[in-house]
Amino acid sequence: MSVIFIPPSSAASIADATETSAGKIRIATSAEATAGTNDVTAMTPAKVKAVVDAAVAGGVTYKGTFDAGSPADLSNALKGDLYIISGAGTYAGRSWAVGDHLLVNADMGGTLDSSKLDKIDSTDSVTSVAGRTGAVVLSAGDVSGLATVATSGSYNDLSNKPTLGTAAALDVGTSALNVVQLDASARLPAVDGSLLINLPVVSGALDDLSDVTITSVADRQVLTYDSGTSEWVNSSVAYADVSGTPTLATVATSGSYNDLSNKPTLGTAAALDVGTSALNVVQLDGSAKLPAVDGSQLTNLPSGASTLGALSDVTITSVADRQVLTYDSASGDWVNSAVAYADVSGTPTLATVATSGSYNDLSNKPTLGTAAALDVGTSALNIVQLDASAKLPAIDGSQLTNLPSGASTLGDLTDVTITSVADRQVLTYDSASSDWINSAVAYADVSGTPTLGTAAALDVGTSALNVVQLDASSKLPAVDGSQLTNLPSGASTLGALSDVTLTSVTNGQVLTYDSASGDWVNASNTATFASVSSYSASATLSPSSNRLIRASNTITLTLPAASASTVGSFLHIKNVGVNVITVAAAGADTIDGGASVTIDIPKNSISVYCISASAWEIF
Repeated sequence: MSVIFIPPSSAASIADATETSAGKIRIATSAEATAGTNDVTAMTPAKVKAVVDAAVAGGVTYKGTFDAGSPADLSNALKGDLYIISGAGTYAGRSWAVGDHLLVNADMGGTLDSSKLDKIDSTDSVTSVAGRTGAVVLSAGDVSGLATVATSGSYNDLSNKPTLGTAAALDVGTSALNVVQLDASARLPAVDGSLLINLPVVSGALDDLSDVTITSVADRQVLTYDSGTSEWVNSSVAYADVSGTPTLATVATSGSYNDLSNKPTLGTAAALDVGTSALNVVQLDGSAKLPAVDGSQLTNLPSGASTLGALSDVTITSVADRQVLTYDSASGDWVNSAVAYADVSGTPTLATVATSGSYNDLSNKPTLGTAAALDVGTSALNIVQLDASAKLPAIDGSQLTNLPSGASTLGDLTDVTITSVADRQVLTYDSASSDWINSAVAYADVSGTPTLGTAAALDVGTSALNVVQLDASSKLPAVDGSQLTNLPSGASTLGALSDVTLTSVTNGQVLTYDSASGDWVNASNTATFASVSSYSASATLSPSSNRLIRASNTITLTLPAASASTVGSFLHIKNVGVNVITVAAAGADTIDGGASVTIDIPKNSISVYCISASAWEIF
């Protein structure tokens, strides 16, 4: 039973109860509870909860699991919300793995902000080492496969020693017979790559290359280097030119590698890894191609066709190892074929094997990289070895990147010297320096009298039928150059263009469009003029169309009156003398907006075309 005591109104005031004295208990007001300065006045349970919740705002609150692959919306998450990643994925610009922790470090406020998310990576934690936990100290027996490795003794006591490939005894470098190592930027060093094959295709012929001379070719000849002329020339194959030595069938099938003397000395490549990162040794891929590495420092790359098969006088069919390029007089092409023993002159010589010294007596044997067990060669997975001329061998380089594109400016060519160039200079040969140099064209150097072509009466501009003029920076203006030929790595001849078909070309033919085939084809020039007239006295010309007019003396030739019937008439007037010819419009007609034009240069000419019933224009 509860008893409520109500003191009489006349009773003395009772003080509030404290921790040390009895008294009355009362409920604090909302303002008192919020202020928190009175520690003896009671609060309601709801107010106590509100005060406690406000005091712990921002603390960590476990919210459960979070699937980053199918994420829930966290745009209204609060500071302290903690999730465990249950599904991997990318969320808020970060990758999340199963087991990671996602912690909200500030209230989102309705908009997802990745900076308010903290990622606690739990995927890289090491739970145990070789089955041990805590402060781990390993012994040899803890690791499978290492129990029999001694901690002292000799390398020679080990079984399953690595089998060394032919690259193991070679040095890394760019000298003859070195193994090529990528530099710190993962690029091939500056070495001669002129023997590379399958570079980006540019059409051309083998004999078009500047360092190749083909003379009187015959069947089974090959391309070989002539140091006398510093060029590649065609010749028969001499046995002395064939690398390698014959494989002997009498090689012993028993004995121990350790019994051999003069074991190979390992070069600097032996401890290097195969790959395409900085300082790696380059290994050919499964298709016997160089991998995709930076080859911008290669020198002496072919300046024209990038593969043998792309040359117009080379036909490659079903190639096989150890084939050579030989001349086939029946087809007039260089073709691939095996080297017949009958084509090889001379006899083989065997190298001398040393008879003293033991590899096993050496201490501090090298640590071998992944290249140590690989062979040097040009087959799949071989290590590339520079030849005796410090050049890369003939291998597929189609995956190389950043190869030099050749000379990019005229002045980059070795036989061209450009000095203080000026407008209207030309390139002329200087026998004193044996170079082509820039110079002004002296009138005395020009033979004959200049004859003006059909461009003389045309306007400069970039519209149809205009003559193109270089801009103030000596550059071509922005015009359509899709019909240009011999651009780098494009078609090198007119007939090589995909929309041009040339058949039995003869002098004077022109290129015309054939709608039936959709191609441009060669055809005879059918443009003719009706007649040729000569004038030595002033006259009014008749309205006959397509006339050639030869004018002499100082005279005035008046054009026919423009009318609907003369529209389309075309007259070509040439000054064949040394005087001034005036070409005048009839009545109120105009010529390019004026009343007349003059031809005051000997041998000069203009072409006028009636474009309307009151106007002529010069073309």
